[in-house]
Amino acid sequence: MQSFYWIQLYKVAAATRADAPVMATCGPWLEPTPWPATWWNLNVQLEYWLIHGANHLELDAVTRSLDRYRQNLIDQVDPRFRADSAGIPRTTDMTLLNSAGTGTSGFPVGIPGQNPPTPEVGNLTWALHNVWLTYRHTMDVRVLRDVVFPLLRRAINYYLHFLAPGTDGKLHLPPTFSPEYGVDAPDCNYDLALIRWGCRTLLDSARLLRIDDPLAAKWQQVLDTLVDYPIDANGFMIGAGVPFAKSHRHYSHMLSVYPLYLVTSEQPENRDLIDRSLQHWIGFAGALQGYSFTGAASISAQRLRGDDAAFYLAELLRRFVQPNTMYKESGPVIETPLSAAQSLHDMVCQSWGEVIRVFPALPAAWPDLAVHDFRTQGAFLLSAVRRGGTTQFVRLASLAGAPCRVRTGIAGPLTVRSNRGRRVPWRTLPDGDIEIDIRRGEEVVVHAGGTRPDLRVGPVAGAPPAPPWGLPG
Repeated sequence: MQSFYWIQLYKVAAATRADAPVMATCGPWLEPTPWPATWWNLNVQLEYWLIHGANHLELDAVTRSLDRYRQNLIDQVDPRFRADSAGIPRTTDMTLLNSAGTGTSGFPVGIPGQNPPTPEVGNLTWALHNVWLTYRHTMDVRVLRDVVFPLLRRAINYYLHFLAPGTDGKLHLPPTFSPEYGVDAPDCNYDLALIRWGCRTLLDSARLLRIDDPLAAKWQQVLDTLVDYPIDANGFMIGAGVPFAKSHRHYSHMLSVYPLYLVTSEQPENRDLIDRSLQHWIGFAGALQGYSFTGAASISAQRLRGDDAAFYLAELLRRFVQPNTMYKESGPVIETPLSAAQSLHDMVCQSWGEVIRVFPALPAAWPDLAVHDFRTQGAFLLSAVRRGGTTQFVRLASLAGAPCRVRTGIAGPLTVRSNRGRRVPWRTLPDGDIEIDIRRGEEVVVHAGGTRPDLRVGPVAGAPPAPPWGLPG
């Protein structure tokens, strides 16, 4: 697993740069493929998640491409909505134009309540979640101000044209398409999750940027009155009246759980819903593919179930990954192994919701683990060492001076020390997290009180030794 991870970093560095086009689905290796384009309803998002925690933001082609080609995103929605909206087709060329003529049929931006074209409309909002992650991991306000806010405003505006109140007083969405289930559904969970995330992010961004936006009241109204996620006895449905009733490789109906973290295991009332939805989805074996197992691993990590997460990743490697760590379905695709690297990140560190969770979902078979300069949201570099199942220390370097709240997993009284020799203000919160006043450029170490741990970070030997990747000689 460790060597698999490092090979993924090599592959993503071979495939992309910040000033290069967004990766095509097959990556840079030209082989016969049924997908000669860039795919925006899952593939791009999965391809780029690992660059954040791995601290390789120089590989972020998504932010630059959405910024540079934003006029194409406007021009490809129906002319009736171009004044205030934007969208991205399911597939594009490297300038984000519809990829018809590249060997695929092309998939225009859909229109809710209309088919054809297929009403798949949430892909730009989901892509902007990746850009928002870049902002959160750098705290570079320019990314938020110049790319996320103006484009997300247009993406959510597109939805606002179609949301309408029902007899229940809730806002409802006409039928849209949940990738890749194959059935249009009203109040589609894929879109409801993206609308909620988008409106919340716009409101938070407007406050941070001090923008008095005339649409702020509308975004709040949507959050207050948007219909609840359709669920049944098996968990999340595809949408209202459309149960999850067949094998389906994509977890689009569970986007609120992962990667948006709107429905989480830290909300006790939602734990059973997450569990039922995951087991029902992954229990339909027929159409599952490699990234189904990386999604299941990351959702399990969100539930703090490291053994389950490790099991799903092991199944991915055993059943789908080739000796060179590549992956294919009808042709080679690059996103699945890269997303497995992100699943490992989710097991080692999670920083959603402005809390840095250190070693949240490690399997019992990993009692020793070290992480060094792992980049978290809030623009912190995390180094930490675990030996014999016990975390020895957590070191955080602040790159931006953002608020720091951390869940160390270290039991008992704590000591917090700064590399600047100053007494660091910190406090323990009622839930056990600690809040530390770290200044920009400062580094602090947290460890058990009364101890002086060895602060060196080094490699951890695997046990037992694993065979190398590659074909036998």
